[in-house]
Amino acid sequence: MASDSRTNGNGGGGAASLPLFYRRPRPLNAELDGSKSLKALPDFRYAASTNSVAINNVEFTLAMRSYPIVFTPAEPRSAVAVLGLTDGDNLFIGGDGAWQPDCYIPAYVRRYPFILMEQPGSSELIVCVDEEAGLLEDGAARPLFVEGKPSEALRQAMEFCRAFHAENQATLAFTRALAEQGLLVRNEARVTLRNGRQLTLGGFEVIDEAKFNALPDAVFLDWRRRGWLHLVYCQLLSMANWSRLVDLEAKRGAAPSA
Repeated sequence: MASDSRTNGNGGGGAASLPLFYRRPRPLNAELDGSKSLKALPDFRYAASTNSVAINNVEFTLAMRSYPIVFTPAEPRSAVAVLGLTDGDNLFIGGDGAWQPDCYIPAYVRRYPFILMEQPGSSELIVCVDEEAGLLEDGAARPLFVEGKPSEALRQAMEFCRAFHAENQATLAFTRALAEQGLLVRNEARVTLRNGRQLTLGGFEVIDEAKFNALPDAVFLDWRRRGWLHLVYCQLLSMANWSRLVDLEAKRGAAPSA
C-alpha cells in the first residue's frame, strides 16, 4: 500500500523503496526547474493502475461516501480507500484521465508529483518532485519558480505536502490505537459482478464493531476526546460502497471498446 519513503543518493530510488506512483523523485531546484510549469488540466492516469490508496483521518468523512475504507495488515498500518476490485485497476479513472465525477479524490493522489522525503544522512524533510510524472511542461502558465523563488502555485503545493505529512502522522496514531485495542480483524469481500463472475478480495483488515462497542469506558471517552469516534463509524458505514465498485465494474464492461 502507499507510503512515503526516502530518496537515494541521486534523488531516485529502488523501485521497492519508492512510494506509490513515484519513479524518480528528486529535490526541487530553482535552476533545473526554473522554466517548468504545472499543467493546468488534471490527468490522473498515473493512478489508473492501483486499486487502493492511503487516506488520512481528515479524509474519512468524504472518502466514506465513495469508497470502502479498510486497513493494511502490515506495520505500520495504513487506512486505505479501495478504488477497484482487481489488482492494477482503478475504476474511478476514465480513459481520458479524468476522475469519476462527484467522487472525492484522495489527497495522496492530488499531492502528486510532489512529496516530502528525507535525504540520505539527514532526517530533514524536503519537497521533491517526480521528474518522470509527465505533469510538468516548459512554459510560464503556472510556473514553479518566479525570479528564482517558489511561485504561489508551488508554495501551495509545498504546504499541501507538509499538511499531508502531519495528517499522516496523526492517522498512524489512530491505526496504532485500533491495533492495540484488538479492534482490527482480517476480512474478505465477496462480490458478484453483473455477468455472474464472483470475486473474493482479501488481504485487508476492518474494525470489529462488536469489539468496538465493548471498549472500556475510559478508552471510549479518551477516543471521544481525541476525535476518533467518528472515524470508526465512517469506516463501518463505508463498507456499503462495495456495491458502488460492482456498479462501476459493470458500466466499464458495458462500455463500447474504442
